[in-house]
Amino acid sequence: MTFVTIGRYEVRGEIGRGGMATVYHAYDPRFERDVAIKVLPHEFLHDPQFRARFEREAKMIALLEHPAIVPVYDFGEEDGQPYIVMRFMSGGSLADRLKTGALPVDESVQLITRLAPSLDAAHAKGIIHRDLKPGNILFDQYGNAFLSDFGIARLAHSTQVATLTGGAILGTPAYMSPEQIQGDKEIDGRSDIYAFGVILYQILTGVTPYKSDTPAKIMMMHILEPVPNILSANQSLPAGLEMVVRQAMAKEPNDRYATAGEMATAVEAVVKGTGELTRPKLDATVLTPGAQRTVVQGREAGTAMGQPRKTVKETERVADAPPISAPPAVKKKSGGFPIWLGILLGLLVVGVVIAAAAGGTAYILGTAKKPTDTRLAPTSTLPVIAAVTEMTPTSEPPTFTPTLQSTPTPTIQPSDTPLPSPTGTPTPVPTDTSTPVPEIPVIGGADKLALVDGNNNIWVMNVDGSDPAQLTVDNAVKDNLQWSPDGQSIIFISGNCIKMVNVETGRVDDITCFVSGYPNSLKAVEISPDGQQIAISFLGELYLLPYNLETLKTVDRISQLKFNAVCDKIAPYSSANGTAFIVKWVRWSLDMKTLAVDLLGIFDGKQVDQIDIIDIANCDTSVFRVDEFPGTRFVMSGYKDTPWIENFTWNGESLFVLTGGQMRNSSQDGYGDLYLYNSELHHGQKINPLDSACCYRDPTWSPDGSHLVFAFQDIRLGLDNVTQIYIIPYGAIGTGTTFIPLALPENLFSNAKDKPLPALRPAK
Repeated sequence: MTFVTIGRYEVRGEIGRGGMATVYHAYDPRFERDVAIKVLPHEFLHDPQFRARFEREAKMIALLEHPAIVPVYDFGEEDGQPYIVMRFMSGGSLADRLKTGALPVDESVQLITRLAPSLDAAHAKGIIHRDLKPGNILFDQYGNAFLSDFGIARLAHSTQVATLTGGAILGTPAYMSPEQIQGDKEIDGRSDIYAFGVILYQILTGVTPYKSDTPAKIMMMHILEPVPNILSANQSLPAGLEMVVRQAMAKEPNDRYATAGEMATAVEAVVKGTGELTRPKLDATVLTPGAQRTVVQGREAGTAMGQPRKTVKETERVADAPPISAPPAVKKKSGGFPIWLGILLGLLVVGVVIAAAAGGTAYILGTAKKPTDTRLAPTSTLPVIAAVTEMTPTSEPPTFTPTLQSTPTPTIQPSDTPLPSPTGTPTPVPTDTSTPVPEIPVIGGADKLALVDGNNNIWVMNVDGSDPAQLTVDNAVKDNLQWSPDGQSIIFISGNCIKMVNVETGRVDDITCFVSGYPNSLKAVEISPDGQQIAISFLGELYLLPYNLETLKTVDRISQLKFNAVCDKIAPYSSANGTAFIVKWVRWSLDMKTLAVDLLGIFDGKQVDQIDIIDIANCDTSVFRVDEFPGTRFVMSGYKDTPWIENFTWNGESLFVLTGGQMRNSSQDGYGDLYLYNSELHHGQKINPLDSACCYRDPTWSPDGSHLVFAFQDIRLGLDNVTQIYIIPYGAIGTGTTFIPLALPENLFSNAKDKPLPALRPAK
């Protein structure tokens, strides 16, 4: 069936077609954007389980609001066929990128650390993907990775298995966990961790760990074969990655990492050398995970607060590891696969049905019931299976020792040996006794944190709170902290001046000071992501100017703002719905085609805040409002009586975090509840991450969008509360994780109206 339109969507072409669904590239005229539409094949409409699973996909993804999960926009039916409307991902898939071979190590680390929180967020809601593979990892036009296609996911605690036929299991053989292949009903998020480990192996080597000529053989290899040594496939990798892959792909779920975030932390620790890699206990062919960790500002619990983590060489981490025993050898036919394959398949599999999903092939296996005493399990039941299928171990099971990057012993050449001195005393050889400088920790793509103390002075420190240093001593009120594009200075507002302080010298310079207007008329200053433009709100009016320090020195009044403005249509932008507004805050989108502005106006004699999203892609000809909130989009508690927005942050795409509504202090500089708004879904909700308690202010996204930093005062402590700063993984919100505040200098903050204004510097 060929579509010209699907609902209101204009079909532009077909993206992919398979047994599960057909995906179209379409255009949404209402919101003027490209979308992807997944349509259930007509031939499956008679199957109620197929249709139910398809509808369940839309509902499950709608629960997953995360910056690294492809969002669902809409759901409907066309001529009786249900369809799902999703964000169009123009950057292709990871499978496309892997066609040219392995990814660079640094790019692989970035991919794993970006996707891990999204996977943990899904697991926290009881949703298991069950078909993680490169074809289901998509990229947008900026190269950001997203998880997609939760079409065969199921709720972890559901009594119904989301399959085509009773007892069936679904997945792609190259990435399926042993328990998924065996059809375990108790499957949980650790099955996805296994697939995540397979993907890590593949992006670092360019190949999957297990390869054979049939899907059935590959599935048996997942159950019975040891995890291949990744260093054999790519000898240039850091040695510690072999341990990470082996633990992620452990045969037993209990021996894997507890979360994807824990795995990502281990990968980052090995590659960047920013922390210790805990050496797991080794048992036969698998690794046992460490105890579940409390998230401590991007570090493992137990690391001293305010102290850099030690760097440990891979050889020091695994040198004392005992040899790992390989599983017993198996008799094979000459030149073929093990003779017991047919017998084992008879025990495990009734039939295989192949269903090609859009973007890859998924296999659906119907499983027979297995007697309790012969149930297949890795390692522990191998002797039983050997007895049944005549798998005879060799007299001495072979062993191997992990490959280590040993330090060669220096050899002294005769020609280089110093001659003895006349007294017969050997000339001493100089020894390098310099102490290595520990690397600066990186959290969320940031390495430095700037904030304002209780006396209105600026401090700068490492992103984990270590090495704090006070930069200013003038005690003057400051606002709108941000880092300069070169990362060498902190830019801020003080009175009607835009200033900058150098983090090395502490020197403070004026960028410009306005000589017109009322005192404190300078409300907002925001530099664009590419460092080329600056948005300035003066006397409540918004202007866009080139970011050029020499030019900005001459801009000291309204006339100069208008003269140097680069966007005529918002020079100024000061009204919405015909009502005069004051622009309080400004945020840029990542592509710099859109601005989000916090507007303050008067309605019914009351000050009201709202956020407008403005399209400025064609500044010279047109500017229009794309969205506004909270308005009718969502309700903030107390907003009717105190309709204020204290501050907001934007990840530059679809996620906003703001504080407002019911405020702790009776002013707009107070602390309030923390809210998330998704502009793609037009949905907002309260997300207070610290025991659901109030109160927060100054939320800020980390440079890579994976973490949130904010100030917190615990309203439950009354007058005994203190201002604390947190940096937490966004994906861990709502999971029950215990978050620990940064360890900051004592008495840094002094009262309930502290305005820390934290700002993170992108790591170079």
